[in-house]
Amino acid sequence: MRFKGDGFLQDCIPLPRESIGLYEDAAGGSTVLDEEDCMRRFVFTALLAALCSPALLAAPVASKTRPIRVLILDGQSAGPYHDWRLTTAVLKKELEDTGLFRVSVATSPRFGEDFSGFKPEFGSYQVIVSNIDAPDWPSDEKAQFEQFVESGGGLVVVHGADNTFPDWPAFNQMTGVGGWRDRSEKAGPIWYFKDGGLVPDDSAGPAGSHGLRLPFQVVTRSPEHPIMRGLPRVWMHAADELYATLRGPGKDMTVLATAHSDPKNKGTDRAEPSMVALKYGKGRVFHTMMGHDVAALSCVGFMTTFQRGTEWAATGRVTQRVPADFPSAETVKFRVDIAEMDPAFVKGPTTTNSFDGLADAALVAMRRRADELKIEGVAIVAYFEGDTIQSWSSKMAVVGKMKTLPVQEKKGSNLLAIAYSKASEMADTLKDSGSNVRPPMTGEFGWSGGVIVRGKKGFLIAAFSGGKSEDDVKVSRAGVAELKTGL
Repeated sequence: MRFKGDGFLQDCIPLPRESIGLYEDAAGGSTVLDEEDCMRRFVFTALLAALCSPALLAAPVASKTRPIRVLILDGQSAGPYHDWRLTTAVLKKELEDTGLFRVSVATSPRFGEDFSGFKPEFGSYQVIVSNIDAPDWPSDEKAQFEQFVESGGGLVVVHGADNTFPDWPAFNQMTGVGGWRDRSEKAGPIWYFKDGGLVPDDSAGPAGSHGLRLPFQVVTRSPEHPIMRGLPRVWMHAADELYATLRGPGKDMTVLATAHSDPKNKGTDRAEPSMVALKYGKGRVFHTMMGHDVAALSCVGFMTTFQRGTEWAATGRVTQRVPADFPSAETVKFRVDIAEMDPAFVKGPTTTNSFDGLADAALVAMRRRADELKIEGVAIVAYFEGDTIQSWSSKMAVVGKMKTLPVQEKKGSNLLAIAYSKASEMADTLKDSGSNVRPPMTGEFGWSGGVIVRGKKGFLIAAFSGGKSEDDVKVSRAGVAELKTGL
């Protein structure tokens, strides 16, 4: 475990003997030096190590070259399960801790809002880190983004950012694969790794799946790629969502690493890509499927590959060494000072609540079903133990819109209030909303669209508001089906 203030000793340690004589050129290749050059470099490195004081060993060595200019894009997520405000702060710190990067952040308006004040100068940066999950962007922003990458700008895509922009062909070529947001076989085949290469699966169906957040092993597949050079063949990643069944064009995609999607955790029993590298025009793209939350981002394995991947996307080479505390095949390593950036971590250990992970999966399933039915609204899932409600756990997600605006004589609708009304009615009657087992009480509407079922120890509730009653019920059933897998 790497504690606050340590973990940078390797910056003042000489290169191992076997690495002397092998240096990476600007294109990411290697150059062999003659014996005299090697000796000069070795002596210089040894002198540098001797001059390093204990005080200097406690911090990263400052770069003597100009810092790499990075722009992190954020501002929207498909739901509360991807907290971009927290994760952006972590990604920024992880890059700045290396001493190699100067990082700025541009927060995009939500799609449909006013973009007139959002004009990031992409050309002022060497690499963009995407931490945004939005359904679309205005055409001007998309054109400038495409021009940036095609002309040689770097792009890094982190976890949920590959859910974004499903109908933007150029972006999907940049990322290679993506999931959710109504992607289907029309987005391209599902890609997985088998017998040393990528395999396409052209079968029909939605894109994107994952099980509960658990630790999993990552297997290096391209050990000579600059990002992966020197990393162990197998290492253990901290608890995270293991993305599977991702779809896309998969053009010019090099699989850097994979992870086995365990069927015991709703997996595919396939080796799923966990990191890939691509080219788009002259631009380099590093796409990591890992990094759901601060806990996952605090993993030394994630952090190292993210830092190296960002440097490669910007410059085509990697100068950073693999840290001494990199995870082994059986052991997770994480940075406490990074994990502390999540307020939940600071509160200390808490009782595991199996509802939280299932609720996220249920809301994703409801969003997917709503997309299939082409409706928007608000989704809610809830759970309470026992035969009568005394307290409950609940989560909600806005699926496209939270309200309908007034039109002429119609007052408009607060879809959030309606969804909670359905859920509260079911918590009292233990019947689906709108079942008419009693007249609606004040605060209720008596409308259909919510589903309640008995679980192992209590009741599972899902409610949707935004479409026709029969469609709301279909969406709610998708949510309850996910909750039933564990509760």
